[in-house]
Amino acid sequence: MPTLYDLHTHTNRSFDAEASLEAQCRRATELGLAGFAVTDHCDVNMHSLACARTVFAAGGADIRRMREQVPFALFQGIELGEPLEDPDYAGEMLSLLPYDYVIGSIHNTPGKPDFYFLDCREIDLDEMLEPYFEELIRLAEWGQTDSIAHLTYPLRYITGKYNRKVELSRYDALIDQLFRTMITRGIALEVNASGLRQGLNAPMPDERFLRRYFALGGRRIVLGSDAHTARDLAAGIPETAALCRKIGFTTALTFRQRRAAAYNLE
Repeated sequence: MPTLYDLHTHTNRSFDAEASLEAQCRRATELGLAGFAVTDHCDVNMHSLACARTVFAAGGADIRRMREQVPFALFQGIELGEPLEDPDYAGEMLSLLPYDYVIGSIHNTPGKPDFYFLDCREIDLDEMLEPYFEELIRLAEWGQTDSIAHLTYPLRYITGKYNRKVELSRYDALIDQLFRTMITRGIALEVNASGLRQGLNAPMPDERFLRRYFALGGRRIVLGSDAHTARDLAAGIPETAALCRKIGFTTALTFRQRRAAAYNLE
């Protein structure tokens, strides 16, 4: 059986997820996963710091307890969303627990709602997407996360939900700048498999952008399902790994105590 890790998952400690940690662990055992990271949401523009501290302290205790009971690697992670909207808050959350792995993500442009809440049929795409990619560049320049997640996140809604086609090639210069910054700073690129089950029929980013990242010298990738339910744990990971192998990637990364370790993409 191939070695499979899922480095982007959520439990019901995330506001939009339903799976308990116990349910995710049972599913991981059924699938024979080598390991997974619990990366519950901490969107700094949505929650109070006091609430986030309580949620993550409790979640961390649960993970430490479950590690003694499961036959796979269980990583303490966090998905730190929109950290540049309140860097002090983000910094406090980063110091709260001994994380194994920190995802950086952007779900909205500054001062705007999450794409999840937008009616994307009518929005001006340039007005939303150009500042979105610029914010990702700023996140990479900040350099405090181990990876950056789902680079083409807006497509989950623009295309996946509303079936509106987008020509992203007009943003190639910005995405090249993002990739170069990530490569220089050693920030891994997350290949998010959720697009395979959410109307995109491709991971985020898709093959074209993965080939561009590879051509620029990028080799540090992580694979994640973005599961919010137990049934979605590791969903799309084998297909995503196969795509990455086809492009030329031979390894992907896991993280322990924020130190990367490579495993073979079999």
